[in-house]
Amino acid sequence: MAEGNNAPESGGGGGGGGSSPAVIVVKKKARGHGHGHHGGAWKVAYADFVTAMMAFFLLLWLLASTTEEQKAGIAYYFNPPSNASEYGGGQGIMKGSSAIAADETAPEEAPMMPPAQADKDDDMAVQAKEDAMFRQVAEQIKRAVMNVPELKALMDNMIIDMTPEGLRITITDSADRPLFENGSAAMFPYTRDMMGVVTNVLLPLPNSLAIGGHTDVVPYRGADPVYTNWELSSDRAQMTRRVMQQEGMPERRMGRVAGYASQQPLLVDQPEAIKNRRITIIILRSKKGTIAEFTDQGLIAPEMGPEIR
Repeated sequence: MAEGNNAPESGGGGGGGGSSPAVIVVKKKARGHGHGHHGGAWKVAYADFVTAMMAFFLLLWLLASTTEEQKAGIAYYFNPPSNASEYGGGQGIMKGSSAIAADETAPEEAPMMPPAQADKDDDMAVQAKEDAMFRQVAEQIKRAVMNVPELKALMDNMIIDMTPEGLRITITDSADRPLFENGSAAMFPYTRDMMGVVTNVLLPLPNSLAIGGHTDVVPYRGADPVYTNWELSSDRAQMTRRVMQQEGMPERRMGRVAGYASQQPLLVDQPEAIKNRRITIIILRSKKGTIAEFTDQGLIAPEMGPEIR
């Protein structure tokens, strides 16, 4: 038998120098996941979802933190008044057809304003009209007083000005012509005549009146220790109310009658001054506005019923 047909043994050491080294083969098995690799597309979708949710909750927060006026303003911003397109309306999100044909133009409409702005503009228009009327009333009062010779001297005691509440008529004391007897609510005859003239001018108006009595800071000194400037100023305001009602002013026009003692001095830096002793009559503003007209016969205003303000 020929020995060349036998394969040489591989093995450990020792032996002949003619043997070759062993070859080691490593097999790696691929581990399958059962499906292919998806990439990063899901991250983009998830980011879009998170962004949408953030925008949604931001919208909810804005709706909860805004007032009705602000919401109206936002709605007005996104829906400005405009005519329809010249190309027709087409279908909306509710699949409704346009009310305007493609070959027709939309009718012109007055510009729309947010309700809050419209109400504010109306209030300003009413106040401007009322202020103009108040200025005419002030002129009427001055002329009426000047037409009575006995009252001309009291013009220096009268102050007429505009306040947020309305037109204020102030009649002050003076050294030679006080309005009331000392320490009393009894009016002098010329004071009563002055109240009669003012009442006759104000009678046609529908506005309510606010009457206030004021004193200086000098404490009241009388027999009754309980009777103070508070009681004195209140009694003088009530006396003014009674005189005006005797002159024909309806009781329902008396919106407020109060005594303020020395708490609202006319001359703040001179609390003991005689001018701080005074009577104020305020023609209160009307919520509906005062509709008054001046004619040759004088001031004419319609009756507005018992609900004046």
